[in-house]
Amino acid sequence: MGIERSSLVTDSLKALNEAVQDTLETLTFADVMPVDAKSLTPLEAPFYITTVEVKRPYSGYIRLMIHRDLAISLVGSMLGCSDRMEEAWVQDGLSELVNTIGGRILAHLVDSYSSFDLGIPQTEFVEKYRARAPAVLVRQAYAVNEGHLELELEFRKAQAA
Repeated sequence: MGIERSSLVTDSLKALNEAVQDTLETLTFADVMPVDAKSLTPLEAPFYITTVEVKRPYSGYIRLMIHRDLAISLVGSMLGCSDRMEEAWVQDGLSELVNTIGGRILAHLVDSYSSFDLGIPQTEFVEKYRARAPAVLVRQAYAVNEGHLELELEFRKAQAA
């Protein structure tokens, strides 16, 4: 790992932790704590994966993986309802969380005179275990209420057009 990538890992992890804590505490009123993923039970299906493409000034993605029950609970808190959740609401809520987290991460990583560009978040429901990407820039788990979620960042400087 080169010095530039090493610095990006350090900066990205700091930005990720702040973005996740600020976003979840503000939008879902949940207590959030970064934890070592190795100390947790692996995320089991069914779960959601929400991915947003990072287009500029980096190229790559930000990905959220969250168990279905925790996703429903957090989105229910965002919407102020917990008795009945439509599937579309859960997916839209997760997309909003990832978009907000992504924007906060990139705002931290770019200088105040630069801009960034994110794609449209995509959420999928996963019923069976699927292997994760083997190597990403940053992978971090967070304890949230009685569950946990995981986020992955993979990006590098975008090539000039």
